[in-house]
Amino acid sequence: MATAFVFPGQGSQFPGMGRDLFEKHPIVREIYEKAQKIAGFNVAEISFEADEKTLAQTQYTQPCLFTHSFAVLNILSGKVQFDSVAGHSLGEYSALAAAKVFSFEEGLAAVSERGKLMASAKEGSMLAPIGASLEDVQAIVSDLKKDGIIEIANYNAPGQFIISGEKVILDRAGNMLKERGAKKIIPLAVSGAFHSPLMADAAREMEKFLAKIDFREPSKDFYANVSGELVINPDLIRKNLVLQLTSPVKWINTIQNMSRDGVNKFIEVGPGNILQGLIKRILKEAEVLSWEKVE
Repeated sequence: MATAFVFPGQGSQFPGMGRDLFEKHPIVREIYEKAQKIAGFNVAEISFEADEKTLAQTQYTQPCLFTHSFAVLNILSGKVQFDSVAGHSLGEYSALAAAKVFSFEEGLAAVSERGKLMASAKEGSMLAPIGASLEDVQAIVSDLKKDGIIEIANYNAPGQFIISGEKVILDRAGNMLKERGAKKIIPLAVSGAFHSPLMADAAREMEKFLAKIDFREPSKDFYANVSGELVINPDLIRKNLVLQLTSPVKWINTIQNMSRDGVNKFIEVGPGNILQGLIKRILKEAEVLSWEKVE
């Protein structure tokens, strides 16, 4: 049976993340020094000292999360063998760095660009209808598409789906889902409608940027958000990273397919334990751990 490293995305960040690793491990200090040069801001200072609101700004969140996950990976990979990788949205970049598809420096440059592009996408928003069934979410999204842009952005776990699109349409969707029994409608604190057609401009710019990076064949089994399937071809991996901005994150499929292929242990590498909770809801029998701190 196999072990997978899985990497979190935006929303897992917290003020102070990585400080203890930075203080204890010289390799982590080197990683953060490199990160500052590439990202163009002091990644350590924002990660360790900034308040929640500042850290949640997409242009900061993405490089800080990527750097933290890579720092944890560097410490953990010498101690734990792993066979497969996947990442949730932004976390795909961490997964690809772990599988040596590109270097830390290349990945951070791409993530920094992605963060800036997504921060500038001011159109639309996202919401989480807690406790809504997939059938209800699909029916309402399908019904409202005639009136504007609305999509299911994340298939995170049974009963946990995220909707993305134009704000007026999202408000209507929220009210309709409440009527159908959703326990709570939570608007997400994001600057745009991520994983929807409203990210098309950002995707076009990201495509140009990723074309400059040499993608290599993964050294570990890599599972893509866009399909949930194992992907080996470097050109397809690059293409999927572009598609990922306008397509849903198929996290349920990803985890189920990893399990189908023999993965029975998942280790969340990076801040927080959001993925740990999602995976337990998808695969009740799997062993799931998270690793983010010295302790």
